[in-house]
Amino acid sequence: MRLNRGTILLGLVSIIVIAAVVLLSNQPGGLTVDTGTPTATAESAGPLFPDINSVDTQSKIVRFEIDNTADSTKVVMTKDAASVWTVSEATNAQQLATDQTKAVGMMSNLASLTAIEKFTTDKVADYGLDKPAYIMTLTDSAGKTYVVKVGKKATTTPRYYVLINDDAKTVYLVQNSTVDMLIANIAIPAYVASPTPLPSLTPSPNPYSEVEQTATAVVEQQQFIVTLTAMAETTSEATGEVTPETTAQIAPAATTVPATATPQPPTATTAPASATPTATPTVTASPTTGS
Repeated sequence: MRLNRGTILLGLVSIIVIAAVVLLSNQPGGLTVDTGTPTATAESAGPLFPDINSVDTQSKIVRFEIDNTADSTKVVMTKDAASVWTVSEATNAQQLATDQTKAVGMMSNLASLTAIEKFTTDKVADYGLDKPAYIMTLTDSAGKTYVVKVGKKATTTPRYYVLINDDAKTVYLVQNSTVDMLIANIAIPAYVASPTPLPSLTPSPNPYSEVEQTATAVVEQQQFIVTLTAMAETTSEATGEVTPETTAQIAPAATTVPATATPQPPTATTAPASATPTATPTVTASPTTGS
């Protein structure tokens, strides 16, 4: 079967396109990500500051500052010769001690900040980095500074665009949760938690204190007991002094009935009749003497 010229040309073009795609996909840095412009190509990255990425190297950090460029709020922490951190300056300063664990943790989070990806561009304004929203700075004992400039959040991934130090072209993408935690120190510095205030007690309407009220109640109770005892003794004495003589003296006065105008008839007492007749005495006449 004879192939025409158009079929042959179409096959050749297809082969060339496939070969080009395979070649480009094998090139390093050939993976394009959504960074705001279609020409930006991201590369894998790592720690922003490799020379202070460990606990030992972080021990030389003596100052930690976070600035909000929009409203000029800030927080500054410094470390003295005894390695004690202090919130030395803060927009929301309080009269509280500095929480050493929080201070060291915040400093270490910034010193260990790691980029997930990076890319190079001349259009940093597209990522909010021409005028960074936040600037975070670490300073070591020799005066060397480590600066992170925070721009916009990525639109499709949980990332912030940042620049470091004086590099104005290499844009890094870092995890937004870590950056948000660092920024939060402006509003809530690393102070020791203040004690929870106790609820206020409602004053009693009684002007006496509880102690005075208790003492008054005890006195009143004692007086009541004394009164009851005295009453009991008085009753006992009165009962013991009542004699037949006093009763006789009291009774007539108590039982005297006032006389009334109508006389009361005498009560007749009838003696029972005796069955035996009463003997009549015999009268003997004496002889009459003549004159």
